Amino acid sequence: MNPQIDQPIDGSVKQQLSIRFEAIVVSLLLGIIVGLLAVGFLKTVAWVSSHWATPLPLTLTDIHWHYSPWVGLALLVSALATGQILRLLDNGRPHGPADLINATQNNQTLDLKQGYLSSLIALISLSGGSSVGIFGPLVHLGGCISTSLQKMVTRLPRDVVMGSGAGAAIAAVFAAPLGAAIFALEAIIRRFGVFGSGPVLACTFSAYWASEYFLGDHRFFHIGSAPNLEWAVLLAAVGVGVASGIVSSLYIFAVTAAPKLAQASGLPLPWRPLVPALALFLISPMLPHLLGTGISSIQLAMAGELAVSVLLVLIVAKIFMTSLCIGFGYFGGVFGPALFFGALLGGVVDLLVTDAGGIGSHYALLAAASCVAAVIGAPVAATVIIFEMTGSYSWAVLSMISVVLSCQISRSFVGRSIFDRQLALRGISVNDDSQRHVT
Repeated sequence: MNPQIDQPIDGSVKQQLSIRFEAIVVSLLLGIIVGLLAVGFLKTVAWVSSHWATPLPLTLTDIHWHYSPWVGLALLVSALATGQILRLLDNGRPHGPADLINATQNNQTLDLKQGYLSSLIALISLSGGSSVGIFGPLVHLGGCISTSLQKMVTRLPRDVVMGSGAGAAIAAVFAAPLGAAIFALEAIIRRFGVFGSGPVLACTFSAYWASEYFLGDHRFFHIGSAPNLEWAVLLAAVGVGVASGIVSSLYIFAVTAAPKLAQASGLPLPWRPLVPALALFLISPMLPHLLGTGISSIQLAMAGELAVSVLLVLIVAKIFMTSLCIGFGYFGGVFGPALFFGALLGGVVDLLVTDAGGIGSHYALLAAASCVAAVIGAPVAATVIIFEMTGSYSWAVLSMISVVLSCQISRSFVGRSIFDRQLALRGISVNDDSQRHVT
């Protein structure tokens, strides 16, 4: 008999095993709850939007100057409803991923009332056609749900609980559980460790499983084959990375500067959303792509079906309109718009390379990943999500090139992420890996 094996486990070891088992089990349950609610949120927005959606022109000659009364009604109702709910929020400011990051980094709790009201505003804004993203609100909603259930997981650190909920929302909608877990650790919790990583991974995988089991394949994007890793392709990836970094920097600056413009306007808070609503309605016949989440336009860009002229116009228009919406009271994510103009930017490269008799295409995917990584400050997560979505080593290598370049350029101009910049403008400092040395 081996005495080392047969001796009873002491109380401390039993306690540690109990804590870890509890953490994994509860994380699995949390992931299922968050995953189903996140997909339900997304499906609700899609269902409401289908009642006012209009055809998307593929070229500038396809534009039909016809104003849809349903679009106008959706924008009007959403603007008025949003304005009234803004009055219930502290300082009239919706809460989002920046507040979640602040809570995890400074050991604070989320204001659940403000968080759920912000999620309601996001649901109304997106359903009504505002030019904002859907993923940021889902990340914060996941953090709020996990915080609400924190009494069940009192043995887990607060930042791990909130980060797990945020990662679960991303895993559910992107069908990328590993990338979602890394996103939670890299962008929200901002530390990697054995004790924290286990619950986060359990949470993201259960969210992914639940969404796939109950709803089937609901992924937004279905990616084709990857190009060969030739020198010309690698150089094109470098160009995509540089362009993505520059455009992302302009976007971050515009979005974070827009609230100052709204304050300077002197408009009462409840009426501010009417400004972007009117702007969207006026340009809706020409650029209906700007209405709502823009997922259909992203799919068209990745398929190479939009003309270069449309792509270029939409890149500029999307940055402007998203900044106007967020600045004047509509609430939504910055993740989705970055995915939008990134895919369109890469779509321009796709068409130019193809028309020039070049060596590949599908740079829309690379630019989308690069812009998202720069905006949210999560290069590793973006690369892993690309690998999960494509299952391709070639895609992973190309994304590493473009994502790294994009993030470094953007960071030099506007900081680690749009969330860090938003917090900095509010006088709040959070942990930054450039301020630490790892030995």
